[in-house]
Amino acid sequence: MDFNTQRAGLNKLLSVMYGDEMTLEILLGDLGFEDSQIERLQDQHLEQVVAQFLEIIHKRLTSDSGKDTYYQILSRRYGLDGEPLEQLSTIAARYKYSPEYLRQLFEEIIERCKSKKWQTELKTGLKHIVVEQLGKMNERPAREHVAAKLERLTNLRGAADVAKMDYEAKRAEILKKIQADLDALDLEFKPVLEAAEENIAALENEIKTDVLLYGESVSGGSYRAAYTQGRVSWDNEGMTKYAESHPDILQFRKQGNPIVSLRAVNKD
Repeated sequence: MDFNTQRAGLNKLLSVMYGDEMTLEILLGDLGFEDSQIERLQDQHLEQVVAQFLEIIHKRLTSDSGKDTYYQILSRRYGLDGEPLEQLSTIAARYKYSPEYLRQLFEEIIERCKSKKWQTELKTGLKHIVVEQLGKMNERPAREHVAAKLERLTNLRGAADVAKMDYEAKRAEILKKIQADLDALDLEFKPVLEAAEENIAALENEIKTDVLLYGESVSGGSYRAAYTQGRVSWDNEGMTKYAESHPDILQFRKQGNPIVSLRAVNKD
């Protein structure tokens, strides 16, 4: 297994998925990692990052399709296993598929990889992989470093707010010149639109009631009235207490990855 082959194959796949000659390094930059952090990964832990990231792709594609073959085809086409990549014709012969069938199958695999949901999930997975690796390397930024960035963010937001206020003021000046025409238009269409919305709301309410009584989803026109069973929820506090005396239940507990949100603070 040659890591350079594996890495080059991953970069080709990322370019297909995200476009614009995407590479792992560029993607890490897009995820908020600094150049120095990316360089440190390349020095010590990049192979582990690539291996874990490919495993996420493997599991996601297998789970999505129900077939491990999909990932194996992708792996052979791009050399994700570290072996020289193969042409689709060679892969088709290995699996005893016709070249045309393999081509169509490969297009389906790529379309799955290019979906927005896939792209978002893979970015999230990669970010947590790298955060974990950098944590193991004690590559945690100093508190002052983060605080300085928050100060920069404050300044950038302030500048953006000033620009937005300027935009709104100039926009208001333009609207003022045509406000009379807009008011007349609103007056003309308001009763028509209100009547239409009332009719729609009434019919939607009837449909929802009908489907609740019918007990199944129904399609018609360009709509589908989806019937969904009530959501099952658990008392988290109660389950935590129950687990104290029944720890075996903890094997069914899953905890998501941590997230970071930015909030404005009032310094007054």
